[in-house]
Amino acid sequence: MESRMFTTRLFNKGFFRLLKTYLSLILLWFCVLFSQAQKYDIPIGFTVTQDALTLKSSKDSLFHTGVRPFNQWFLSNESFNRTFKDTGDYYYDVSVLLFQKHLLEIHKKDVHIGMDLLLNLQYGRNYSENIVESPSRISTNTRGFRIVGNIGKNVSFETRFYENQFFYANYYDSLVDRRDVAPGYGRVKAFKTDGWDVGASAGTVSFKASDLINVKFGHDHLFIGHGYRSLLLSDYASNYPFLQFNIRSKNQKWQYMSTYAWMQSLTRSETVVSTEALFKRKNANFHYLSYKPTPSIELGLFEGTIYKRFDDSLGFVAPNASFYNPIIGVNTLLNGLQGTNNALVGLSFSYLHRAFEVYSQLALDDIDRVSFQVGGKWFNPLGLDRNWILMEVNSVPEYMYSHNSDNLLQSYSHMNQELAHPIGASFTELTVLYHFYKNRWFANAQFNFSKRKRGSIRQLGENILRASDDILIGTSIVQDVLTYYWKLEGGYNFNIKTRLQLFGQVSQRTLINLQNSARNQNDFFFTFGIRCNLNNTYFDL
Repeated sequence: MESRMFTTRLFNKGFFRLLKTYLSLILLWFCVLFSQAQKYDIPIGFTVTQDALTLKSSKDSLFHTGVRPFNQWFLSNESFNRTFKDTGDYYYDVSVLLFQKHLLEIHKKDVHIGMDLLLNLQYGRNYSENIVESPSRISTNTRGFRIVGNIGKNVSFETRFYENQFFYANYYDSLVDRRDVAPGYGRVKAFKTDGWDVGASAGTVSFKASDLINVKFGHDHLFIGHGYRSLLLSDYASNYPFLQFNIRSKNQKWQYMSTYAWMQSLTRSETVVSTEALFKRKNANFHYLSYKPTPSIELGLFEGTIYKRFDDSLGFVAPNASFYNPIIGVNTLLNGLQGTNNALVGLSFSYLHRAFEVYSQLALDDIDRVSFQVGGKWFNPLGLDRNWILMEVNSVPEYMYSHNSDNLLQSYSHMNQELAHPIGASFTELTVLYHFYKNRWFANAQFNFSKRKRGSIRQLGENILRASDDILIGTSIVQDVLTYYWKLEGGYNFNIKTRLQLFGQVSQRTLINLQNSARNQNDFFFTFGIRCNLNNTYFDL
């Protein structure tokens, strides 16, 4: 049933219509293929991407870094090899597999394929003031595989599959229980007495049409921004089917991305009679134009729109024709910010001076809903190669990303998960990160502080899945909630291809309700294990 539902989501009529629209253009591009080498994209994991930035070659001085995963069509071989190639000498086959190569590699003329097992095996304990008895178990049991490859010099692909069983810390477990989804993975089902079982898959195929044009389609997610969080589009939510076009100018100063995505809510359709009714769907498109006048400055303009695909009286409907429009800004001009479809516009900025980067974002959901981000990074501090420090502030007003009660499904979300900042709305957050790396040994330190506003009875705009016109009324009292989160972890990095790591970690999350101490929470937990650290999982909520 799950595989059949996935196929239905991916190959719906809208997807076929869009493929037909661009089929002739793609075929034309294939006729003018160039000979530059092709590589698969750098994984979206934050430590991986920051590592790539610290090792970036001078040849990539005009490489645009505002969209992740980094597109390898536009990145030099030198930078890619410095990020993913181990040049050490090993004398035993087992050492080569452990540290240097894919588990299985195939190299035949124009075909190059690498296959790996992906593991995330963790075990730990959650000590909480809310647990009267013994501390609860925390564990992750992830088994999966990853296949990456190049076919010829102009086609690359990647596919990943995971099967997971999770036992979460208490605060995160309650989130999964409320939303019926594991963030970043998908719908869950109960496992044993207090665990969750969930599968996840991802895959992309990328075509190089020319030195200036790249086309990619698949089932994955994106991140837009230069920081740890994004107020425009993040990788917090589950994967979704998409079709993406990337174009850059000949002088490399301009780059344009246009992405068409197929998403859904977790509300079932009442108009479809079946054993398990389909979820109500929605479409989205994301346009991002970046300009890099110098190697130090990058400016970005963003537009994202969530389109209605379900009508209570008509059932599933086609999206508005403007969904297929590839030009940034047109959708907002035609439909406004708060029409039937939900639009979000924003700006992105980055300035790099030697080892220091300052970046920011501005997001506009309505005239009175504006969020901002300001951050800074210090690469290779005190001459420590492949180390970095980050400090970032995010502020999001109430009711940001939500939509009115008549078009509630068009909230800026996918499968009950936020598409932008994982906290949602109505908060201010400070994040500090430090990453240490030396001779395969690594350490990470993290601190988060957030101040949120909540309603004692009805919401105060913090839940983006609720209607934006669901205003706080009656006897509800505004409650200020402070959340502190810190994490220390360290370990050893084995394989550079999969970021296979042996690690240990201690964390604490403290929630303080200034008006109602009965709702205070304090969770201390530790974990240890082995993992392939290619993607992001956000427990700092």
